[in-house]
Amino acid sequence: MHLYVALWVCGTLLTLLLGWQQRKCWRLIWQLNGWRGVAQQPLLWFLLCINLHPNSILDKVTRLRVLFTRPLAILIGTRALLYIDDPAGMECVLNAAECLDKTFMQEGFFARKGLLHARGQKWKLRRKQLNPAFNHNIVISFFEVFNSVGNQLVEQFATQSKLHGDAVKFKDAEDMLSRAVLEVSCLTIMGTPTNFTQADDAHIATTYKRLLEISAIKTVKPWLQIDLLHRLLEPQLYAEAEECNQLLVDFVAQIVQRKHRNWQLRNAIDDGPTEDGTSSWQRRIFIEQMFQLAANGELTLQDIEDEAQSMVLVSFETVSNSIMIALLCLATHKGDCHERLRAEIASVLPHGNDASYVSVEHLQQLRYLDAFVNEALRLLATIPMNLRHVSRDFQLAGRDAIVPQNTIIVLDTFNMQRDAAFWGDRAKQFEPQRFLQHQLDLEQQEQCEQDMKTTTLGGSQRRHSYSFLPFSKGLRTCIGRRYSFFIMKVFLVKLLTHFEFHSDLQLEQLQFVEGISLKFRNADDILFQIQPLKQT
Repeated sequence: MHLYVALWVCGTLLTLLLGWQQRKCWRLIWQLNGWRGVAQQPLLWFLLCINLHPNSILDKVTRLRVLFTRPLAILIGTRALLYIDDPAGMECVLNAAECLDKTFMQEGFFARKGLLHARGQKWKLRRKQLNPAFNHNIVISFFEVFNSVGNQLVEQFATQSKLHGDAVKFKDAEDMLSRAVLEVSCLTIMGTPTNFTQADDAHIATTYKRLLEISAIKTVKPWLQIDLLHRLLEPQLYAEAEECNQLLVDFVAQIVQRKHRNWQLRNAIDDGPTEDGTSSWQRRIFIEQMFQLAANGELTLQDIEDEAQSMVLVSFETVSNSIMIALLCLATHKGDCHERLRAEIASVLPHGNDASYVSVEHLQQLRYLDAFVNEALRLLATIPMNLRHVSRDFQLAGRDAIVPQNTIIVLDTFNMQRDAAFWGDRAKQFEPQRFLQHQLDLEQQEQCEQDMKTTTLGGSQRRHSYSFLPFSKGLRTCIGRRYSFFIMKVFLVKLLTHFEFHSDLQLEQLQFVEGISLKFRNADDILFQIQPLKQT
C-alpha cells in the first residue's frame, strides 16, 4: 500500500514539474491558435514523427502547412517548435538578438566549429574578424579566378561527351559544376590551386555533398548526434560519416599547414609593412586574414582549420547548387528567356559574345540576368529551411505572443517564396519579368519619396522586403553574399554564350528533398539537352 502511495506521489510531482516547465510553451500555443492549437497537438506530434527524414519532410510540410493556421507552435518535451512561413515573422526573427544562434539540432552538422555555427559573442567576434576578407575590393580581385575557372568549365562542357548532347544527366552536370566551384573556393578562400575542374580523383567534391546529406539526417534525428547511439542505431552510416569526415579534415589540414609555413617564411623575409600596416605581398584573402589573427595570438592553427573547412563547404555547396537551380529553370522554361539573356549579354560583352573575361562592370549592366537569377532562387530556394534557437523570451512582432527561451524556430523560406499570398496567383511559375517590374516599382517609389513598407504602384502591391531571402537577411546575413552572386553570374554568362540548355522535364515534376541545401529525389530522371552555340 505504501509503495502505491509513494509511486502516486512521485508520478504526481513529476507531472506537476513537467507541466510547470511546459507552461510557457502552452501559453505560446494558446496565444497563436487558441483552443484549436492545443487540441491539434497530438495530430502534430504524429505527423512530425512519421516524417522525420530529409527525403520526405519538405514535401510533407509543403502539402500539410495549408491545413493549419500559421505561425504554428508544437510542443516537444519541454521546448516549443515554432514554424514560421511569412515575411513579417521572418523579419522579426532574423533581426531579433534573441534568435542569433543556431539550434542544438544542428550540432550534428559537419564543419560545425566555424563561423557557420558559432554562437553568441563568439559569433560576433569571429564575424568581425572575418569581414575584411570579404570586403568589396577583395571580392573584386577574385574576378581573375572566376573567369579562369569559368573558362575551364566551358572547355570541359565542350570536350566531355557526357556533358553535351541530347541526354546529359543532371548529376553529371552537377558534378562538373561542383568541382569547378570547389576549385574557385580553394583558390579564393585558401589561395591554393587544386585543379578540381580537370579531375577530382580523391572525390573531394562528392564527399562534401555526401556529408551534407548525412548532416541533414542528423538534424531531423538529433539523437544520432550522440556517437554511441549513432554507432548502435546506424552503424553503416556512422562508419561512412567517419570516413568522409576524416578525408575532408585531412584535405583542409594539409592545405592550411602548408600555407601557414609559406606565410611564416614570406612574412619573415618581407621588407616591411606598407602604409596600411599589411605586408606588401598580402591580398588578405581569408586564409591570410586568419594567419594574421593567429600571429596576433587571437586564433590557433586548429581554429583556422575549422574556419577554413566551414567556409569552403558553405561557399562551394550553396553556389554550385544555385547555378544548377538556375540552369534547371532555364532548361525547362518554354518562353523567350534564352533569347532575352543572350541578347542582353551580347549587347554588353565585347564583340557581342566574347565571354573570355566577364568584369564586374559587365555584370552591373545585365539587369535581365539579375532578374533571371533572382527568380530561380525564389522559386527553388537554395536553403529551403533555416533553424534558430531562442536564447531568451521575446515577443513575436505584430502578435500578442511571447516566444519562450529554448524554443526551436523553423523558418520555411522555400514555401514562403512560393506562396500566392506574397507572390500572386502565378507564384509557382518561373517568370523573371516579376523582378524587372519590382525594380521599376522601387524606382518609382524612390521618386515619389514614399516611406511606407507596402504601397500601391500601378495597381500592384509592393512586396515585403523579407519575402525573398536568397542568402538570408538580418543580423546573421551571409558574409559571402556578393561573392556568391558574382561567381554565379560569371559562370552563367560563360555557359549561356557557349551552350543552349533545354529539358523535357516540367518544374512541377520535381520532387524536393531537404538536404540542408535543396536536392531533388528524382535527380536521376532529369536529363538536359545541352547543345553548343555557333560562335560568330
